[in-house]
Amino acid sequence: MTQSHTEMDTPRPSRPAAHTVSTWALLVRRAVGAFLRQARTRGWSPAFPFRTPRGFRRGLAGIGRWLPVDRRSPSRLFCPTVDGQLEVRLLCFSSPFGKNYLAESAFLLKHTSARAARNLKAPPQLSHNVPHFNNSRGFPLIHYIGTQVAHGGQAVEVTAPDTSHYMLKLSYTSNTLATTTAEGAPGQAGATSPASQVAQQSANYPQPIGIIRAYPMSGGRVGLILDGTTNNVELTINPLPQPQKKGYAHSVAYGEALRNHILNIGQITVTSGEIGDILGFQTADLSGPLVADGTTSIDRIAFDAILPGASITTGGDVNTLDVLNGISLSGPGTGISIGRDLNLLNVGTNITLSNGANFLIGRNLGLVSQPPKGTGTGSNILSLNYTSVANSIVTVTIPSIGSFIQGNVIINPGSVFGIGANIYNNMYVEGSVSGFSRLFIFNGTAAQRNPPFQTSNVSASGSVTALGGETP
Repeated sequence: MTQSHTEMDTPRPSRPAAHTVSTWALLVRRAVGAFLRQARTRGWSPAFPFRTPRGFRRGLAGIGRWLPVDRRSPSRLFCPTVDGQLEVRLLCFSSPFGKNYLAESAFLLKHTSARAARNLKAPPQLSHNVPHFNNSRGFPLIHYIGTQVAHGGQAVEVTAPDTSHYMLKLSYTSNTLATTTAEGAPGQAGATSPASQVAQQSANYPQPIGIIRAYPMSGGRVGLILDGTTNNVELTINPLPQPQKKGYAHSVAYGEALRNHILNIGQITVTSGEIGDILGFQTADLSGPLVADGTTSIDRIAFDAILPGASITTGGDVNTLDVLNGISLSGPGTGISIGRDLNLLNVGTNITLSNGANFLIGRNLGLVSQPPKGTGTGSNILSLNYTSVANSIVTVTIPSIGSFIQGNVIINPGSVFGIGANIYNNMYVEGSVSGFSRLFIFNGTAAQRNPPFQTSNVSASGSVTALGGETP
């Protein structure tokens, strides 16, 4: 019971709440009123816009000029009742937790797998207003790599089995300056010279030279063939974001939980033998052969990891070999074979050689100091962590390094880590060396022997302490 408008004490019966059917009646009354006003002011012909050919093409949308601005459907309009309050609406959502949202949240925070959230539809995988598509059989699984050519063959888009996307593209290198004036004179990092370590870009070719082809391989891997590349062209491997389709902004892609955003490359063949850089430092693993047997130098080869079954074969120098995680080589005929010098070796964890896999450097390790490239470190990594001191009493010189291995070096029986000539910049290993008797300098010559192994940075007088021996 409510009071009357005159605020008298005599009560009157309260009116029931507005029903959903009254919403249609309200819309019809508004449409009729708009129609009569247009007929009175503009005549009968303009009052029938749907009688024109354009109105017929638009269908019922032609009546939209009569309706109110609110484009919600009548079933979604919230109409106030007589007492000014909105009508009661219930959330049509079923959950084993009912309305206990804290219990549901506690369950999902404890069981963090995407499957639990998908089963509870919290958040929903498909919102209520997404465009319709036929999903009667569920989302299809991708068993092989998908490829699509881009930029006329200078790039290729790759879709991995975990539905992550990558762009593999050829472009010009960034002419890195050398850190020493002449090859063979190991210099301290930071002293640059005008000499460039990679070939200069030719003005006759405004676009990168060469094309790239990609083919699916077993195990969800991709095989690459590079045609016509030169030593000032680089291959970059970058991830692409997931495409956001219109109407799916409030939908959750639970497949993201299965993506590791690492592309598994099963083969890279450089048919010309020349390439400037192969860059996949945080985006690609190598699990098969990489062959670039040209005599020109390669400025940088960078991978997230080098897996068992992989091999790298080059005919010339490699200035920098960067591996974010580890190198694990296993099996006869596999391993890393550098044609001439390897100037810098960066490995984030362990180097493991087993079952006949070898790591062979044709000439020298650390002959020319290298600057930092990309997100990798350079030959001056030790000077970044130690302060140089120079006075009349103590003089300390921080050496450049030819290898920075942040884990262990494990050389199992049947495998060899061989350096054809000498170690110029220090071979720095933060962990232990297992199988030191299978680590050689002057490998394959009469002077073959185990190299001195750096066990500490500098002594009090500033000289490097180098000892030989096997760490158990």
